[in-house]
Amino acid sequence: MSYARGMEGLVGAPPQRVCPQCARISWATGPQCPYCTARFSRRPGIAPWMLVATAAVVLLGVGIMFFITVQQVNARVDEVNSEINRNFNTLRSDVRKELDARIPPGGLPTAPPVTPTPTPFPTETPTPDPGTEITPDPTIEPEITPDATATESPTEEIRP
Repeated sequence: MSYARGMEGLVGAPPQRVCPQCARISWATGPQCPYCTARFSRRPGIAPWMLVATAAVVLLGVGIMFFITVQQVNARVDEVNSEINRNFNTLRSDVRKELDARIPPGGLPTAPPVTPTPTPFPTETPTPDPGTEITPDPTIEPEITPDATATESPTEEIRP
């Protein structure tokens, strides 16, 4: 190797490591940082049980919110139903009072039973003989008598 810069170019050089505590880069091969003596290895990130616990907590929170919402909706529905029943009962009592005010004190009069009237049998109208002549009945015209309140002279109309 003719031209190598530092330890980077060597084949058997240890890897560079960054200390999680002091953030220095070192070529140390041991388990600890040579500057601050902190361990190079980090704790494992997220374990599967942590994901399961988080999902359970979120589902439990959503379930509690759903339960509370259903309880509030049911309470509101019951409140509206009782208000509707109260209004309906008030209307019913008002109508009953109005009907009672229209009925006479002695109660409703009973109507006599309705008896059906028999229909008369049709009678035949006599037909005139073909040889006889039909004469109309004489009409009597009524006599016109002067009214006692009538005046003999007509009155003049006054026009504006």
